[in-house]
Amino acid sequence: MKNLFLLITLLFPFISKAEFCHSMNSVSWLLGDWQNKNNERTITESWHQVSPETLEGKGVTYDNGQVKSSESLRIVEMSEDLYYIAKVKYNSLPVAFKLTSCSNNKLIFENHSHDFPKRIEYAFVDKGNIKVIVSDGKAKEFSIDFIQKKQINTPRCVTHNRASNGY
Repeated sequence: MKNLFLLITLLFPFISKAEFCHSMNSVSWLLGDWQNKNNERTITESWHQVSPETLEGKGVTYDNGQVKSSESLRIVEMSEDLYYIAKVKYNSLPVAFKLTSCSNNKLIFENHSHDFPKRIEYAFVDKGNIKVIVSDGKAKEFSIDFIQKKQINTPRCVTHNRASNGY
């Protein structure tokens, strides 16, 4: 019995970490609006939770205020794994990347069968700052440093049923 307790004590950190990487809790720090401004180019990424198993996101790149490119993003929990799914205009179908590694401050999604990127890494730098590294897993890569945009609490638009209001 003493040996069983010791074994459980030694394995618990690994078991709990494995469960952490397979739940939406591991990606919750991405929620919000993020921005990178560099001269005439602005890159934004926004994430919000639409269900217990799904985050939806949108990435947009602006050059001189004009939309240059955009992508629809999702992180979904399926079959006890997390997947980052990106839909960009130059791919006819969305591309899925499986969460292969995570910690409290880093997420690594990979798809080795995709041409580029093969790896997308999100790193929590500090409160209000994240770094995204997009790579082929070897030498080809670029990174984006994002700052979280300040949230302004504005009242939500309330819609009314026109039939009940006599319209």
